[in-house]
Amino acid sequence: MSKKRLPTALKGEAASSDVASGFVSPLSDSAGFLFRLAQIRAFDEFHRSFAGLGVTPTSFAVFALIVANRGIRPSAIADELRVKSSNVAALVNALVDKKLVVRRQDVAELRASRLYPTKVGVKAHQEMFKVHLLTDNHLLSALDEKERTKLIALLRKLLQG
Repeated sequence: MSKKRLPTALKGEAASSDVASGFVSPLSDSAGFLFRLAQIRAFDEFHRSFAGLGVTPTSFAVFALIVANRGIRPSAIADELRVKSSNVAALVNALVDKKLVVRRQDVAELRASRLYPTKVGVKAHQEMFKVHLLTDNHLLSALDEKERTKLIALLRKLLQG
């Protein structure tokens, strides 16, 4: 496996220290840019771990929300994940086609549906969640437990604001 060149922004070096190599990163202290690089790394880890399963980070998140919140409405998923309802609908359709999820009409609002995992879906989710935990552990392996806890707390705080 070839070793990837570490982006300057991830080296923790000031932009001026890169001048000698001819490369300067004006974004090495930009939180937004670092979040983006971290997201790319997280997605790379996810795709490596879930290769061959036909699962994307968003489809896994949709499925996880359905399993954890039986009877959830698709609109609640869209709100939670901050994605378009039409995108959730497409992901739910795929889960229904795979027999992992079923739709049931909402008795309170007949035009709406509620989503429930099937028995097969629950079992599949348990296996996927194990892979998810291993992936998260690998992604955060450079951090000790205290740093991981702090990172999660800080990310939650940023998302609240």
